Amino acid sequence: MIESPLSWLELNRANLLHNLVGIRALVGKTRIMAVVKANAYGAGAVAVAQELFAAGVDLFGVASVREGVELRESGIAGAIVCLTYFTRDEIDALFESDLTPAIFTVDAAHALSERARALNRRARVWIKVDTGLGRIGVPFQVARNFIEQIARLDGLEIEGVFSTLTENPARDKIQIQRLNDLRRQLSEGVLFSIASSNGILSSRESYLDVVRPGIMLLGVEPSDRARMDMNLVRQADLKPVVTWKTRVGFVKIVSRGEQIGYGVRPALTNDAQIATLTIGWATGYPPAMSARGHVLIQGRRCPVIAVSANSTMVDVTGLSDVAIGEPVVLLGKQGGEEISAVELARVTGESVYRLLSAVPRDAPRTWV
Repeated sequence: MIESPLSWLELNRANLLHNLVGIRALVGKTRIMAVVKANAYGAGAVAVAQELFAAGVDLFGVASVREGVELRESGIAGAIVCLTYFTRDEIDALFESDLTPAIFTVDAAHALSERARALNRRARVWIKVDTGLGRIGVPFQVARNFIEQIARLDGLEIEGVFSTLTENPARDKIQIQRLNDLRRQLSEGVLFSIASSNGILSSRESYLDVVRPGIMLLGVEPSDRARMDMNLVRQADLKPVVTWKTRVGFVKIVSRGEQIGYGVRPALTNDAQIATLTIGWATGYPPAMSARGHVLIQGRRCPVIAVSANSTMVDVTGLSDVAIGEPVVLLGKQGGEEISAVELARVTGESVYRLLSAVPRDAPRTWV
């Protein structure tokens, strides 16, 4: 019988705090907004935020009102900024949980102001400016007028102005300049932010008043090294926080000439010992690992043969006494071997963000 769970994450508390110290050393007096959206990129937003809050972080970034409410209900007492959208139906939740929304449309600002007046409350807001990514935000050309218009609305207090870089060094230099131009046009007292993890590791000029590290807190480099400053990467000295594990669910010998997995597959050239793992693409493991990736069993790299919805078959020929229930490392270290998030991204063609965020929320997460 298999003891539950079928997959789980082990989180290294010491490495998380080490990464926070490294970021603080890089950015100096610049404030840190820890971004824990997408369930802290799969690591578990509540667990990660609680550790960071205990370590003195008092500013957090999330994507949605729902994520913000979850943090507040878990006891996080710092400021929580919702970095993307909110609906009219979520405005009361913003006030009830003391969340700070992003504003980039006049309609949203008026709706928030109207409710603030009705409640006799003031709402802190951050203004999102599009400096060149082309996603969401007030176009930088009209941002000053927009900000001045919002500042005149009753019940609203502009706490910060932020933008998002493109991870293209040439474009990012222009974006930083555009936001700095806006910064010089406005009165003091408003915080400015443009650097997330890639920016922190690419350009000190991007640090401004607040930086927004996310995935780098987990010890994962956010993008290709060609798009980062390696001196900053080395200084950050990131250490991986997340180890993702599953179990062996079945072991058998498959004869030479047989095929493993759905569809037309290469026939085995020799008899092989095959372990079936208790995870598949429906439970977060990338299907692109089929015939390309590896897992770690008994400290050895074992090739992945096929991934189906709830099972993954790997070749464990040469290993002895592979048992049902034995732990398997999908991401992390075992013995002297390691499978990094960067390796997974390279094999699958996915970003590290998407790979980690795909880990199911119901997979247990424990600190080690």
